[in-house]
Amino acid sequence: MIVLVLTIAALVAAFGVPVSVEALRRPQLEIIPSRWLPAGPTPWTFATVQVRNKPLGEPLASVLTRQAAQGCVVDIDFYRWGTDERVIPTVHGRWTDYTGTETVDRRYRDIPVSPTGVEVAVAVLRAGEAAAVSCEGHVNDAFGNLVYRLDRGTYQVAIHVHGSSVDHEQVFKLEYLSDDFGQFRLQGI
Repeated sequence: MIVLVLTIAALVAAFGVPVSVEALRRPQLEIIPSRWLPAGPTPWTFATVQVRNKPLGEPLASVLTRQAAQGCVVDIDFYRWGTDERVIPTVHGRWTDYTGTETVDRRYRDIPVSPTGVEVAVAVLRAGEAAAVSCEGHVNDAFGNLVYRLDRGTYQVAIHVHGSSVDHEQVFKLEYLSDDFGQFRLQGI
């Protein structure tokens, strides 16, 4: 009987340990609101989030490395607050630190393990108007495609990041009630 118990325990360990190790190494994303900080005075501001591939904690970080989240895209949906009414079509989000050439599809990005993450510009406020920031809009317009114009109001913003080995969504609140740059930001809900 003892041999049978030891054999079962060994089989569980033989399969359980590798599965657990691979689960720990898999990318683990979190999406958090962030404050956009320009290098100097600007006539606009952005509502942004950081997409972070969380590092492993100690003592695991000394023996394991979490994988980068590869080929990630961001899709953003804006809903009128408190309803399921989508106010604009799904927006293909833009990674703000993308440094690739114009021939590269700017929609895809690898997200390395990092304590700070990668920034996504979600919406822009300038000259008394706001718009969702899209990957397509940045090709020709530095502030977003006005097809994605936002009226004053409160929005529920769903940010969905998905890639080869990740799929994560987080919902935020965006209040566009005035032209006050300090108030134009995403809030966790």
